[in-house]
Amino acid sequence: MDSLAGIPVLVTGGTGFIGSHLTRRLIREGAEVHVLTSAVSSIYPIRLYDVRDKLTLHGANLNDASALKLLLAEIRPQVVFHLGAYTHVGKSWQRVDECIQTNIQGSMNLLQNLDYSRLHRFLYTSTSEVYGDVSVPFREDGPVRPISPYAISKYAGELFCRAMQSGRDWPIVMIRPFNSYGPRQSPDRVIPEIILKALRKDRLLMTSGTQTREFNYVDDLATGFVRAALVDGIEGEVLNLGGGEEIAMRDLATKILHMMGDPIEAEIGALEGRPTEIWEMRSDSSKARDLLGLPPPTDLTSGLEQTIDWYRRDGEAASTAFVV
Repeated sequence: MDSLAGIPVLVTGGTGFIGSHLTRRLIREGAEVHVLTSAVSSIYPIRLYDVRDKLTLHGANLNDASALKLLLAEIRPQVVFHLGAYTHVGKSWQRVDECIQTNIQGSMNLLQNLDYSRLHRFLYTSTSEVYGDVSVPFREDGPVRPISPYAISKYAGELFCRAMQSGRDWPIVMIRPFNSYGPRQSPDRVIPEIILKALRKDRLLMTSGTQTREFNYVDDLATGFVRAALVDGIEGEVLNLGGGEEIAMRDLATKILHMMGDPIEAEIGALEGRPTEIWEMRSDSSKARDLLGLPPPTDLTSGLEQTIDWYRRDGEAASTAFVV
């Protein structure tokens, strides 16, 4: 397969942040796009509202195996991008059952009801959180030590995928995306939180901010997913999607505020740190870049400029979901 044009594809979690950007990319690629969402509402998902006539939205829960079976028989996807999950790291401590049901059982419900005579590629979305507090840079062949219920459940799903690929020869590739940012991200994530507080001139309370993270422009991750669906001979591979450049959280806040004209000052040290903090997160993504032929990543300054411009221009007009 050298193109997704005309190919029926399914995106679980397609109304989420990364999933919606991937969905838009698949539409541009000419794919026949089907999106699975567990939130059935009379209000169309805001992230996809302007492209609603270019995709088919299906309401179904990953935990409902019978509904999934009927839906998959109807769609008969040739490529599945599985991003549907419970994804909040901090809140996962209080929602362990949901992590297990959605991230493990839900993933298995999906895998076990696909038509493998037709399926070309299944992309399982794991997470950089599986590495935990091991030394950087994080490599696919290095140690993992997940330290939150969310990370543990995602790694368990990854292990099931590995077993299914090696034991049954199913065409599965596992993706570990690193932190993302860009337009239409919800305000409880760090970059939009900083931007929106600056726009409103609200107080920005932070921890010591010495922990480091790498941040990847969301369109770069979408490119990685699409390439991972098309490249031959990578079944069974685990691939980091990231840029490999880290920044301290306090420096990130300072950078964003300076780019916005310093409307407020970050209150460094005003909050206590998390007891299970991962102090360094940086990917070695050379394997994915070699196998997938990825272009150079978007530099942080350029990506932040585009993100800030979107929140200034479109954020409030688009939906209160992005500015609450």
